[in-house]
Amino acid sequence: MLGLSLCRSLPRSIRGQLGHGGADISGRICAHDGQYDPFGQACTASGPNSHARLRPVDPLTIAALLVFAGVVGIYGSVIGAGGGFVLIPGLVLLFDLEGVEAVGTGAVALAAIGIGGARTYDQKGLVDRRGASWFAAGAIPSALFFAAVVADRIDSAVFVDLLGLLLLALAVFVVAMPTTFEEHGEPDLRSLRALPAGGVLVGFVGGTFAVGGGLITLPFLARLRRLDPHRAAATTAATAMLSSLASSTGHAIVGNVRWSHAAVLAVGAAVGSTFGASRAGRLRPRTVLVLVACGLVTTGVPLLLR
Repeated sequence: MLGLSLCRSLPRSIRGQLGHGGADISGRICAHDGQYDPFGQACTASGPNSHARLRPVDPLTIAALLVFAGVVGIYGSVIGAGGGFVLIPGLVLLFDLEGVEAVGTGAVALAAIGIGGARTYDQKGLVDRRGASWFAAGAIPSALFFAAVVADRIDSAVFVDLLGLLLLALAVFVVAMPTTFEEHGEPDLRSLRALPAGGVLVGFVGGTFAVGGGLITLPFLARLRRLDPHRAAATTAATAMLSSLASSTGHAIVGNVRWSHAAVLAVGAAVGSTFGASRAGRLRPRTVLVLVACGLVTTGVPLLLR
């Protein structure tokens, strides 16, 4: 609640302070100071006004971002499902970022946080490297493509509505998700063929919206690879990190990242996730799923009513 009160005290529009462009007649946001872009392409990070994305943020905004990211980090660690589905809508609703810019900025922060977690899991031998590699073979190119080519071409208002609908659909999916899976054991080698296809789907969701990839990946890997809960979560974290790296790269290429915000978010979420990790694993699986579903509904409905 502290994060919400801080964020609501901010000016309605922060975009002007960071060189955010205006909107053209189609409702698309141009990243080059409001000039009309006939091809619907935003300036890349190396464009003439790329320095605008690196301008300093005022102290109040920094404090609000840190508190918000810290709360998201704690929540994501406790439920074991990341937190992108809270982070991205929060940037839209509380910090007035456009949908695709919120996705790009959030993807960078999530990728930065995910590297450390995935590395820790791998060092402990919990990651199913073979399954993760096959899954990533579909997820990485898919996430890169949808981030760099598709997401930036969707009308801003439509994008936010689609994000809200996706969050509500994921809430239904989570409620219906089983809390137990098949007996653990050696996976069927034929299951490897299905992993890239699942990776493409997750790459689409992660590259376009940067939310929900882990929620889909976890039961998918657990069933196909017959992984116990700890290995399934660890492998999901590894694949989510790779997908986030591809997604953030795609969004950075087309200029959808507000770097000044992304850096602060990464720091705040890293601190919050470290604190929350010490309290993770104490909730029953069904309780965790209910908390995830509540988070999805709480963020999805305001996006549709915005």
